[in-house]
Amino acid sequence: MQTVNTEEIMKQIRTEIKEKGLDSSLLSFEEIPFAQEVSHADSNFQPASLQQSAEYLNIRNQIEAYKPVEGNFLVVLIKKIIRKLVKFFIMPIMTEQNALNLHTANAVQQVHNYIQSRAESDKIDIAALVSRIDALEARQAADKQEMAALRSQIRALQLENQELKGLKL
Repeated sequence: MQTVNTEEIMKQIRTEIKEKGLDSSLLSFEEIPFAQEVSHADSNFQPASLQQSAEYLNIRNQIEAYKPVEGNFLVVLIKKIIRKLVKFFIMPIMTEQNALNLHTANAVQQVHNYIQSRAESDKIDIAALVSRIDALEARQAADKQEMAALRSQIRALQLENQELKGLKL
């Protein structure tokens, strides 16, 4: 057996790190490269992102038990034998995962449909409320004019009343 000198290996690694100018600080999550479609979600609701996720889940909610085996005859044969041996263990897990994926895809689609229907009904509700506000503002303006006319009539009647009281004396 060959002995491994870990101290020598560590010394070489440290030397290489110094030569490349690397430091020992940890990377932040923003510095780690990853696919944009799997990026962390923004805290604000984004309908387009929800729709994209719903479409993706609807298309890819089922997983296959096996991928095609490639290679030379011996490798293919060994992989097929291993598959047959572990099939009893893998198939129940795959079935449960597919059921979970299907229900998750359905739930996300239902949330998307609900949000769309609420947005459409909210637009209708807003239009109805705007027209009602306009009608109420017009009624309020008419009531203000009527109140002003009534106030002037009250003043006129009060003056007339005072004049009549003055004549009686």
